[in-house]
Amino acid sequence: MLTIFLASVLAGILGALLGLGGGIILVPALVLLLHVPEKAAVATSLLGVIATSVTASTSHLRHRYTNIRLAMWLESATVLGALVGSILFRLLSPRWLALLFGLLQGYVAWTLSRRPPEPVAQGVAVEDANGASACYVDHATGKTVCYTPTRMAVGWVFSLLAGIISALLGVGGGLIKVPVMNLLMNVPLKAAAATSSFMIGITGSVSAAIYLLHGYVDPMLAAPSVLGVMTGAHLGAVLSRRLRSRVLRNVLIVLLAVSAIRMVWRAL
Repeated sequence: MLTIFLASVLAGILGALLGLGGGIILVPALVLLLHVPEKAAVATSLLGVIATSVTASTSHLRHRYTNIRLAMWLESATVLGALVGSILFRLLSPRWLALLFGLLQGYVAWTLSRRPPEPVAQGVAVEDANGASACYVDHATGKTVCYTPTRMAVGWVFSLLAGIISALLGVGGGLIKVPVMNLLMNVPLKAAAATSSFMIGITGSVSAAIYLLHGYVDPMLAAPSVLGVMTGAHLGAVLSRRLRSRVLRNVLIVLLAVSAIRMVWRAL
């Protein structure tokens, strides 16, 4: 129980800090350290994802890091993907999907490592056709950052994939959505992480409800997991306001690289 709680605290911190949901830490901890069946670990992880989202989003919304309009557009695809993934979860083995996902994570980590630091825009952003432009105050630098999301259709397609991945692997989908928003849609990393944190709770709820009805959730695992994740998510939300975007980018690169290795190893 203590091991589950401590692993969940770490998962909650990273999940809130980077908008990833924490499943990338919690699933391997349950499977490799405690020998929990993979499907039970995925179902439990999704409950942790929901707890991370609820806890972290409260802070992010208060400080206006979350882009609600962008989140609603992308989440329309992610929920659909979560429904598809929940069906595939009961019918298919995620082996090959895990392998492809690991390769994708490695590519995104490599791309992020080569990308120069994102410029900080100030002033009022020009309102675009989809109305998703936004501004926030970066508490680490004290500067106002304004941006206009681009490639909305591309983001929608990747969000559909993120929903499928979230349901199959219990990782929240943020591993796809955060890099896509940051690299392809012109969304600063802090805003991308906060927006992802808001979305993953909705996505996780869709799959978690289905898995709960089919008996994949173990209450003895779920209770310490949710408590630990909520504790860690609160700490992660506080840290996210104080860390610079460059630090968050470096943490994300390392996390993606480690996750890629884990995913490939799991598939082999």
